Amino acid sequence: MIAALGNSEYLSRRTAPLLRELNGTDGPLLVGSDHPGSPRSAVPIDGIEVMDREAVLARPNVDAVYVSSATGRHFDDCRAALAAGKHVLVEKPVSLAAAEARELDSMARACDLTVFECLSYPYHPGWTDFLARVHVENWADSVTVSAVFRIPGREPTDFRRHPRHGGAAADLGTYCVDALVRLGAVAEDFDIGALLFEDSETDGGAAITRRPIGGRTFTYTGSWAIGDSYANSVVIADPYRRLELLRAFSPRVDTPGVVVARRADGEEPTVVATSEPTNATRACLTAGMGHLRDSKEAGLVDCPAILRRIATLGEVTATTLA
Repeated sequence: MIAALGNSEYLSRRTAPLLRELNGTDGPLLVGSDHPGSPRSAVPIDGIEVMDREAVLARPNVDAVYVSSATGRHFDDCRAALAAGKHVLVEKPVSLAAAEARELDSMARACDLTVFECLSYPYHPGWTDFLARVHVENWADSVTVSAVFRIPGREPTDFRRHPRHGGAAADLGTYCVDALVRLGAVAEDFDIGALLFEDSETDGGAAITRRPIGGRTFTYTGSWAIGDSYANSVVIADPYRRLELLRAFSPRVDTPGVVVARRADGEEPTVVATSEPTNATRACLTAGMGHLRDSKEAGLVDCPAILRRIATLGEVTATTLA
């Protein structure tokens, strides 16, 4: 059975029903919290039973834990779950430091347990369609690849605003750097920095690198911000055309992914690929459970790639944490 650590808004809104679905039971999802008696936890939520964190980890019928705590707690919660003999599904990023992710991988291997980082967007078929279209295009010599994820300001009490949880780099930068690497960038080659805004409440960053591939020069740029206007897309372009995947990082639940082509001559955009409606979170969780229960893969799944990404963003998150 799957339980959860961290009584987050995202868990109750999006993930809890899917975890109960995976459990195959009408019973509530057990959610461990440090404050089970707090006003928020006392409010009944359909399908969720909030209890003490240690009580959840002590349950012998719980074999897997979904970590939905604030980002800065991921490492400690994953480590506690592994120490209790539980497999782990953890919201991205698995930790804020590469050394922590490496420790979780070693611990999971020693315990013959699996840690799976839940980064949902690549599991939506819209992303697969976008990659396929990118690879068949006859791009010119100079190509730009951009990933942008910006969201309006959160309340001051939102964990994303707290320095110890890594800020925008951990929350949104993870998506941008991950997508650019999947499109051919080398994580270690990125120049990463904070963006400066007139509005001191806005937290943002950027990444850039260049790489020659097949006789072409690819320029990769990513930008992210909390407190700025909304933007959510991945675009690849040359002087003649561009392909764009809208809402790349948070596709709406059970809606198709749409890939749009635009030409530099100003023609109207054309839809070139439409995927089946999909819940990306369900697809990601299903893949995670495949690693936990079917392949029984010990350690942190995709550990080398995750380590490189966390290390790449480490300078910005370390500055935030300071």
